[in-house]
Amino acid sequence: MLLLVTGCTDRSADSAGTPTPEPTPTVFTQDLGAHTELAEPVSVTVEAEETGADVVPQNVGLSLESTDLADPRLDPSASTFAQRLAELGSPALRFGGNRLDRNLFWTSSGEPAPRGDSVVVGPGDLERLKKLTDATGASVTLGLPLGDFDPERAADMAAHAQRILGDDLVAVAVGNEPNGYTVDGDPNRRLRDDAWDPQAYTEELEEYAAAIDEAAPGLPIAGPDAYDATWMRAFADADVPNRAAISQHWYPLYDCESHATPGRGPRAQNLVEPLVRDSAEEMIGIGSDAAREYGLPLWLEETGPTSCPGTNDTSRTQAKSLWTVDFTLQAAQLGVERLAMHSMLGPCEGGAPMSVVCAQGEDSPEIVGRGNHAALRLAAMSTEGAFVHTESSSDGLRVYAVTQDDADRLVVTLVNSADAASIDATPLELQVPDGYSAVTAAQVSAETLTDVSERRFQPETPLPDKLPHSSARTAPTGEDEEISFDLDASSATVLVFERDGAERE
Repeated sequence: MLLLVTGCTDRSADSAGTPTPEPTPTVFTQDLGAHTELAEPVSVTVEAEETGADVVPQNVGLSLESTDLADPRLDPSASTFAQRLAELGSPALRFGGNRLDRNLFWTSSGEPAPRGDSVVVGPGDLERLKKLTDATGASVTLGLPLGDFDPERAADMAAHAQRILGDDLVAVAVGNEPNGYTVDGDPNRRLRDDAWDPQAYTEELEEYAAAIDEAAPGLPIAGPDAYDATWMRAFADADVPNRAAISQHWYPLYDCESHATPGRGPRAQNLVEPLVRDSAEEMIGIGSDAAREYGLPLWLEETGPTSCPGTNDTSRTQAKSLWTVDFTLQAAQLGVERLAMHSMLGPCEGGAPMSVVCAQGEDSPEIVGRGNHAALRLAAMSTEGAFVHTESSSDGLRVYAVTQDDADRLVVTLVNSADAASIDATPLELQVPDGYSAVTAAQVSAETLTDVSERRFQPETPLPDKLPHSSARTAPTGEDEEISFDLDASSATVLVFERDGAERE
């Protein structure tokens, strides 16, 4: 049986300043407000039957600009970034982004960069990255520059990466978003003329692939790091040895001038609308179809809530955190085997507000997690799990469930999009398969869904014995598998169940 009581929890940084930690409760708590404004009751059923999809550790991860390879804070002794990364389990770590083809200059011989805006990266930077992967268990995908056509230089970078990173390097990628090479303007400096198309990309890709295979035999190559199926098929049809995966990029809110709700503009409310979930299924389906056609896995190597300028209405909101949990698990459920949320190591105040992590100040060693970092910590609780079927009576309450440890553990994730600005809690009836008992829970919540407000993050914490419910029941009724409780609005919550009789470590 369970009890949810109101109390203070650790807080997750979502702007400038370190979160002020308060004593972690000895039992799981929620802030249910005055507990007077309740949403309509929701019933949720979790079944024992597996869906056939899994959650792997690499379904949780970060994407960084390739120029961040030169940042000394990747060294675990130089910052707290390694701690933030390790909190996500054994995550995916990808280096790419727009700056790969426009600003990164690789050299293993110390030669000067050709342009003043270049960031020089060399073997010493990869050795520092190896310290990070050793400390965190992260696996790396590494972009090789295609902006200035130079297959031999890219192959040299690949060879050093293979030697230094070893098994921690799962693949390299040639270029970033080649479908955007003809876009004018900063930061998307035009890289090719109007004759550039998938065929031209294929010809250059094949020259790169041949050079890479000669310098780093057997090194896997992923591509095309684009959302468009035409470019995915161009990569898959090319003569590329050791193809690793179809790599897709996707941002759900891309219509930067739109203010419609529901819609595809950068409005916080849009992140919890069914339209965005439906479009995720459609877009991932495009990648899945291409990957399946060529017998390759699908990776989402770069994603995030919106591709629009970061200072928009989704920035630092709880809706962004809820979307992060929801989309990460939805993508895994749809067959994505690797996913990375685009981020940066810039300052919390003035840095990219969509980033999963940020620094306490310019070049500060104190790297903290924002609300979407807490959200990824929740998603990571489902890794090494097999999805089972679930059903919710409300579109406003998304549910995912996985079994772990030969089904001795059941992890249930509840994403409640009711706005805490007007709703205190959602009465919930949760039914799980017979024989499971709830033991721990974790949660990220906030005072509103759409405004910037302080996050409350509570890591996995033991559950108490009783459960207050708005119906005035003080404990579950009926069999153990039927649980009634009020769920905090604007929250993502993970409940962990253990099967009766299972051996405890």
